[in-house]
Amino acid sequence: MISHLRGTLLTASPCCVVDVGGVGFEVLITEKDRNLLGRSSREVSFHTYLHVREDRIALYGFLRGQDRELFTRLIDVSGIGPRTALGIMAEESAERIVRAIRSEDHGFLCRLPGLGKRTAERLVVELKDKLADLEMEPAETEPVAALRDDAILALTSLGMPRHAAQRALERIDWARPEMSSLEAIIKEALKHASGI
Repeated sequence: MISHLRGTLLTASPCCVVDVGGVGFEVLITEKDRNLLGRSSREVSFHTYLHVREDRIALYGFLRGQDRELFTRLIDVSGIGPRTALGIMAEESAERIVRAIRSEDHGFLCRLPGLGKRTAERLVVELKDKLADLEMEPAETEPVAALRDDAILALTSLGMPRHAAQRALERIDWARPEMSSLEAIIKEALKHASGI
């Protein structure tokens, strides 16, 4: 089992390749991690999961250990394979996904890539009581999380791609008092998205 990988990032897109002592490892990663990696030729470190099938061996990598832990729980659910699990985690944080499972937020779960209504329900049934030991970094407060979710919904309804909306929201200074208003958040996010 390869549980950790550190080396030089050769490329992050279209696939992530890490050079470790002259050997290039292809690592399958989430879109949010790909966005964080940026340019190549720098040292990177992944928490990894080696998935072995009769016809294929694949190495999945995560910048945060808790993401890998959630990934391993997701693939234990019947009907969810590694590719689907990676898609589920593509843009949302592990904290947000775990919170949705614990609170049985089917609406949120159904919006995740690869999850339909039945699979979302199965996810809640099979994992709701099995995530208590999953250590998560302190999540953002509920009001901020709710505002962030509402802002993503508003921005995507305006035609902005989900990953672009998330990147714009990451640039916002959430500590500013005016950022308690959804309207102010959307205006600020649009400024960041347009490069103003």
